[in-house]
Amino acid sequence: MEKIEEKKPVSAGEVCWNLFNNLNHILVGFVCIYITYGAFKTGYSILTLHTILCTLGYQLLMAEGILALAPGSVWSYFFTRKTKTILHWILQAIGALFALVGMIVEYRNRGRHFGSLHAKLGLASGVFLIVTLVNGITNLYAKEMSRFIRPVFQRFFHNLMALATFVLGMASLYYGYEKRWVRSIASDEICWMLKIFGIFTIIFSSVAAVRNGYEQLRNIVHRD
Repeated sequence: MEKIEEKKPVSAGEVCWNLFNNLNHILVGFVCIYITYGAFKTGYSILTLHTILCTLGYQLLMAEGILALAPGSVWSYFFTRKTKTILHWILQAIGALFALVGMIVEYRNRGRHFGSLHAKLGLASGVFLIVTLVNGITNLYAKEMSRFIRPVFQRFFHNLMALATFVLGMASLYYGYEKRWVRSIASDEICWMLKIFGIFTIIFSSVAAVRNGYEQLRNIVHRD
């Protein structure tokens, strides 16, 4: 049986950050539940499918996939590092699939493409997403490829690309909340709430990735 990692006493600062981290779960849940509610309210359409797939892909699955590795995350706190890593990969892979399918169905449904900032950010995120998925697969074989590239470089590049993918995708959702479909199910106040909650999700979900990237960069610099 795999041994559970021993937990060290946490500081007051870590307690505060863990509270914000867990608040993030609530904000993520609110946005996804509200958009799902809107999808049932408006009925099926390609636009509805696009909206719900991309929202669940980025705001729920990818955000929670990142948070799975974050210290103090309420639902993964007692899992081992190995289990957290497996959950991270599963959530990220499903989230990526949701987002890509959501982009593809909307692209095929439209005659005019990438005219808005929302669409351009979505396209950029989609490109980064494909690169991240390929790099994620090679990252699994980092030890086998260590003769050609150091594992720390692999992890740093994967972390950087994944963070860029997530931020671009969330930024696309931010501008998506200004679109007519969302405004048909939500008041101006709710639209602003969705946008503000999205900003908090970017910040709270990205901190752990930024910290990991910083540590990886330090290892690269010090070894060199």
